[in-house]
Amino acid sequence: MTERQLLVVEDIAGLRASLMGIAAGVFGVADPAGAGTLAEARAWLATSRHIDRPLIALVDLGLPDGSGDEFIAELSADANAVAIVTTIFEDDGNVTRALGAGAQGYLLKSESMDVIAERLRGLARGEVALSPAIARRLLGRFREVEPQSLPGQVPLSPRETEVLRIIGRGLTMPEAADVLKIGVNTVSSHVKNIYRKLNIASRAEAAIEAVRRGLT
Repeated sequence: MTERQLLVVEDIAGLRASLMGIAAGVFGVADPAGAGTLAEARAWLATSRHIDRPLIALVDLGLPDGSGDEFIAELSADANAVAIVTTIFEDDGNVTRALGAGAQGYLLKSESMDVIAERLRGLARGEVALSPAIARRLLGRFREVEPQSLPGQVPLSPRETEVLRIIGRGLTMPEAADVLKIGVNTVSSHVKNIYRKLNIASRAEAAIEAVRRGLT
């Protein structure tokens, strides 16, 4: 298995060190990196990122020089990178912006380190890393959508359903392409259609929708 890279973007030094230690243990990373600002995170990405190695990035939102969702959006262009939010913010605005930027998980720092470690172990098993409070918010969004946006009235094609099932289990687009024996660009096109039809904007929401449809 290709060795992962790990980056923790957190401005509180002690917490950064704790998250680095926990995540390094979960993902088996020998040389985790840390950054206290957006500038430091970007500098690491520009000078130290090995593009051929999968990257797990734990990203705080409230940083001294900006919001972590800016960095998450930059990471979203890297098909080999997974960004997970670690923050104190659980309001709809921050959740929506972060997931819309491409975050594939959202963890609250109000949880204990043991609980965060367990959520990260779930991520390593292919699950979506979500704190329960965030999962409830996302489920609430689905309950509030207009009737024409409900699953029974917004059918997906057989191929779109299969793609939703696969990405709902945590596979990346290249991995989904390999399973389905189709091109990555084709998978990307299906994902865009799925997001548009279901009025969602992130893999976390896709995973919840896959569960609601009984696909995972």
